[in-house]
Amino acid sequence: MKRRQTAPGGAIGIAGAGRMAQALGRLLFQHGQPIAFIASRSRSRAQRAARFVGPSVRAVDYSQLPAQAERLIVAVADDALPEVAGTLAEAGMDAGMIIHTSGVWGPEVLSRLMEQGVSCASMHPLQTVANPKQGVEELPGSTFAVAGKGEAALWAKELVKLLDGQVLTIKPLAKPLYHAAAVVASNYIVALIDAALLMMAKAGVSEHQGRKALEPLVLAAAQNALSRGPVKALTGPIERGDGLTLAAHLSALKALPESVQGLYRAMGQHTVQLARRRGLSKAQATQLEKLLEGEAS
Repeated sequence: MKRRQTAPGGAIGIAGAGRMAQALGRLLFQHGQPIAFIASRSRSRAQRAARFVGPSVRAVDYSQLPAQAERLIVAVADDALPEVAGTLAEAGMDAGMIIHTSGVWGPEVLSRLMEQGVSCASMHPLQTVANPKQGVEELPGSTFAVAGKGEAALWAKELVKLLDGQVLTIKPLAKPLYHAAAVVASNYIVALIDAALLMMAKAGVSEHQGRKALEPLVLAAAQNALSRGPVKALTGPIERGDGLTLAAHLSALKALPESVQGLYRAMGQHTVQLARRRGLSKAQATQLEKLLEGEAS
């Protein structure tokens, strides 16, 4: 296979047409980057995404991208990465650069392309993107975890700088743990709030009222934990060693689904460890742990 010469200033293509692909594509287009093509398994979906990203962006198939652009951003579901990489390799991509946006995988997931001479790296936005428009608003200024080396990693860092972001360098083998942390800090917070709203509902509070009531509490708790650190920010019955309150909670929670009860117990067990770091006595911690474990049995 004849190797093509790279063209660092040439067109950029995007593989993927989901929320992240659209938000990142539009931001880069607005910053003057030559985003020219976007691909998806569904041509109609690619066309909708192209319209969102920019007026001159064209919808193509994955297999057409290597002939159109030598710099690609792959923003697809984690499980789809090997298949997309295989399609690009079979389409003749043997030079240029690829950045993928997966949080859990490093450049090694694109090994087939790397073997063919493509420089590969990962650039994961440490930000939640519920929809493309929200992503356009929230991605600038965010932290981006970059893994890899060579031209692709340098390009990834240039894009982060363009978006006024911060680069967080992650070793490829550490990406699963890094991504698990991101999931806990974002997806699991959403699940925790849902559980709290279910408890509120059982107490007779509507979801709208519950969200409005909990908002200042959630925001203040998160801000305190991030600014002061979790140990100094911790308050509540476990921090005080209040076993009677904990027992009352566990009894009341029996009226809720087991998933909510299990979540309360699991979070309570970790909170006990956090409280110990804050100064909770071993005797108090043991009492609280027995309460939590006893309800789980």
